[in-house]
Amino acid sequence: MDTVESVSFPNFMLDQTGVDGAVRRQLTRAAELPDWVLDTADTMVSSNYQLRLWELLEHELAEPDIALRVGAANTLGHFGVHDYLFSSASTLGEGLGRSEEYADLITTNVGFAVLGDSEEEANADIRLLNGLGRGRQLATQFALAAVVTRARNATGRNVAPIRIRFRQPAPRRHDRFVEMFGTRRVDFGAPTDQITFRASDLLLPLRTADPVLADILRRYTAQLPPPPRLEVTWTGQVNQALILLLGDGRVTIDRVARYLATSRRSLQRRLADEGTTWTRELDRARAALLDQRVRLSPGDTQTALARRIGYADPGTLRRARHRWSAQL
Repeated sequence: MDTVESVSFPNFMLDQTGVDGAVRRQLTRAAELPDWVLDTADTMVSSNYQLRLWELLEHELAEPDIALRVGAANTLGHFGVHDYLFSSASTLGEGLGRSEEYADLITTNVGFAVLGDSEEEANADIRLLNGLGRGRQLATQFALAAVVTRARNATGRNVAPIRIRFRQPAPRRHDRFVEMFGTRRVDFGAPTDQITFRASDLLLPLRTADPVLADILRRYTAQLPPPPRLEVTWTGQVNQALILLLGDGRVTIDRVARYLATSRRSLQRRLADEGTTWTRELDRARAALLDQRVRLSPGDTQTALARRIGYADPGTLRRARHRWSAQL
């Protein structure tokens, strides 16, 4: 599924992590995000950029809880009209409902639904539609932390969820999760990514409620044209997919074709039209990922490096390096 989101996301991530200009440029280029895109306001880019950037930031800063920290900075005004559709609502429940209704203004990669499952509890399910691996885990952590932070800021209350659920495996330590969400009921390996609010919290009034502004914004968004979208080549899309998929099981052209919602033959034809082949792009992605891994994790063994880029053993990696030096 080809999902997109506002360029505001990578900008927000880079701003809140505090990386300087040189590192910022290095990270965006490693994520293959064109520098000029970060200077635009409303462009929609592939969701893969955010997923890759999370992984790069975590490595660069050696901070496994980085997504929680960035999510805790989600104050009003970073995501345009979508922010104010939420903040002008009367109650927290109404604001979350508007976040769900108008999610496409900032992303098509998040499925978001709030359901009152009982008189005491209401579940907010947050589901990423596209993405795998560590990037997906970090993006999900950010999304849940950002929703809770927004609830607290808008109500002026220390809203503490009853329970938080993550699909990801449990980390070695989860004290930062407990601190962020204000509950010890943080479950990992769950069937869904979910925030369980008290039903009474959804009735809390928002300090920023403005029914007149809310009506204006709803009428305004109904007339908005689709935001401009950064078009990427098929070569670029294949590279993004390979960077995400390598190291997460056997990578084949069929698997990448499914990931890009196309067929094997169509993908081969599109790559040929751009003057390249599946084998060449696989080698290029492996070489780039290996170079990056050596720089970011210089202590990795040859066995770990081989597995990270999809090879079974160091011998295969060694032979591939000789081939790359002659061909790439």
